[in-house]
Amino acid sequence: MSKTLKKEVLFILAATGVLMMFLVVFFLNTAVFSSEEKQLTAPPNFEMIIQAEQLVKVTTQPPFDYSFDFMTEGVLQHLDRAYTYDVIPESVKGGFLFQGIHRPPKGTIVVMDILKPTTISFFFHSKVDGGYSQIFEHLDGWEKMSHAPQYDIYNGDHGLDMTLYQMNAQPGIYSIPATTKDRACFSIVFQEK
Repeated sequence: MSKTLKKEVLFILAATGVLMMFLVVFFLNTAVFSSEEKQLTAPPNFEMIIQAEQLVKVTTQPPFDYSFDFMTEGVLQHLDRAYTYDVIPESVKGGFLFQGIHRPPKGTIVVMDILKPTTISFFFHSKVDGGYSQIFEHLDGWEKMSHAPQYDIYNGDHGLDMTLYQMNAQPGIYSIPATTKDRACFSIVFQEK
């Protein structure tokens, strides 16, 4: 085989290898991205939504899929993940858990129309908080609690560090300002007083 032919073969092999690596990275990134889009782990439970909406109506901007369930050990945290709440403080047990999405975008606003006297428990990941740590420092009527729910406790420590704020609310409209960062991992529990 001549030197020129060997160089051409080596060039073709190298180019093929680079192309294959590019395609592998592309498909891996595409698979990860698409799994974080609107692929729900569980569909909304419309019976629970109707039941919870006798107490509260929640809207978000931008809107996203949501449901409600009772806050008990093993309850699904968000509709687009398989994470569950495994440690639940007494102060939130049995309430209506608002189940949204795991990573709401920057600019998410939460509006709660409270229909009866209610304890609202709003909790969020302490590190991946979408700016809620700073937002709640400036909100009137909310009290920071010493214990918060924990999720996915058997798979590392990512779900162990949560922050919980509570408010005793009378009927009316309550709004949480827009998040200032992406990935505001939050949940809300509503308990009739």
